[in-house]
This record gives sequence, C-alpha cells and structure tokens, in this order.
Amino acid sequence: MYENVIFAEHRDGDDDTGALAADTSHGDEDVQADGQTTIITWPLTTQATQDRSRTRGDITFLRASASPSHLHSQMETQETQETNSYDYSDASSIAQFPAFHFSLHSLTPLGTLIEQAHAARSSSRVPPRKTSLKVSVLAAVLEVDGPDTIRIKKGPDAGKEISLLKLILGDESGGICKLAAWRETAEDWAGLNPDVPAPGLKKGDIVLLGNVLVAWEPEAAGTAAASIPISLSASPQLKPTLEICYRTLPTALQDARFRPDLRLGLSDAAVRKVASVVAWFEGVAGL
Repeated sequence: MYENVIFAEHRDGDDDTGALAADTSHGDEDVQADGQTTIITWPLTTQATQDRSRTRGDITFLRASASPSHLHSQMETQETQETNSYDYSDASSIAQFPAFHFSLHSLTPLGTLIEQAHAARSSSRVPPRKTSLKVSVLAAVLEVDGPDTIRIKKGPDAGKEISLLKLILGDESGGICKLAAWRETAEDWAGLNPDVPAPGLKKGDIVLLGNVLVAWEPEAAGTAAASIPISLSASPQLKPTLEICYRTLPTALQDARFRPDLRLGLSDAAVRKVASVVAWFEGVAGL
C-alpha cells in the first residue's frame, strides 16, 4: 500500500515534472516563438525601409506606377500647354498692358482752351486780335470727315490740289472743337500713306495730338458769341504727332492692338487719364 502510495507520488511527481517540463518546453516555445517573431519582423522592417526609399524616388502623388521619365514627359507637356495658353491669351486685350508715355502737365483740356478764348474776348479793352499757340491734347474723335481733295485758290501754291481731313474732337472737360488736318498730315492720319504703318483714324478713337495749333478769332461786331470759339489745325510745317491710345469702336481683328486692358495700369496717371476720356465718350455715345 505504501509502495503504491510512493509510486503514486512518484507518478504524480513525474506528472508534475512532466507538467513542469511541459511548462518549460512551452516557455521555450514562447521564447522561440518570440525569437522567430523578431527574426521574421526584422526583414519586414528592412523591406519597409527599402519600400520607403523606393517610394521617394519612384512613386509620385499623381500615379504610383508612373516612372520618372514618364513624369518628366508629363511635366514638359504641361509646361508646353501653359506656354501655349499664355501665348494665346497674349493676343487678347486682357493680356495687353497699357503703356502711354506722356505727361499730364503737357496736356491742355479743350474746356480750358474754350474758357481762355471767352475770357480773351470779354476782357480785352483794345480790339482783340487773332490768337494762336501750339498745344497737346488728349481727346476723343467724335466725327471724321474726309479726306477730301481741294484746290488752293490763292498764294504761292494756287491751283495745286491738297488733302483736307476734318475732325470733331471732345474730352471729359466738356469741350468740343473742330480740327483741320492739311496736306500730307491729312493723308497720314487718314491711313492713305503706304509709308506710314499707322492706320487711319476712326470715330471713337482716343487720340493724343501733339504740336497742333489752336486759334480763336475776335468776335465780330454785332454777332453773337460762337458756341465753339476755338479751332485746331495740323499741317506738315508744325510737325504734328498722332498716337491712337484706345479704340472704343473696333471693326476688325487688327483693332485689338488698340484696346489694351486699362484695368491693368490704373496705378499710372496717364492710364487713368486715357480711361477717363474713354468713359466720357462711352457715356456720350451710350455704349
């Protein structure tokens, strides 16, 4: 009986030892499993690092399968398309930056000239004489008449035919007057001279005129004051200049070069001056 007990205890001890061995072996399996996990995880970490390094060089935000050469070609295509789009928009008015080279101090408003003429007529104590002086004006072309061919009746050029171009000008000061361009000046401003690349004047053009002659004559006795007391003239002897700053009434595709986007240069005083005359004419014409 005791033997059986002892043997049974040994069996239990063997069982415990087996259990302990099983626990130990199970613990060894855990350690081994941890080691295997570490060994397995290490290559994966290296592979992930390689993937990250490969991702930086090869994979793009546009497409993961895109190659560097393919991406480079896409960038070149995009740059070409952007350049072509800019070139196309450069032909439109919004891409034309206004650039006017004149000083506001060199301009004389038509309203100021008319006031000076009225003042000279009313304040003169002696019989007034005809007054003329050179001026530069920025005005809108309200009407264009001609050019016509006329024959000189007297003087050294009597019997000779010359050209005459008549204009009616106005500006935002409210002044309106007539202008007569003679001889070669009339032909140049009308666009009839093939040697001059500038086009002919049209109604609605905002023009900068330099070295034109303004004149007012004394009021005739017994007559009412003229509504337009001044007149402008331009002839080759004066060497007048003409610049079309803006064309408010375009009729051809070539007129787009005379329609810069004035909004792009409103910080410049000359551009603001041109814009004010444009706005005045559009208001008068009901545009």
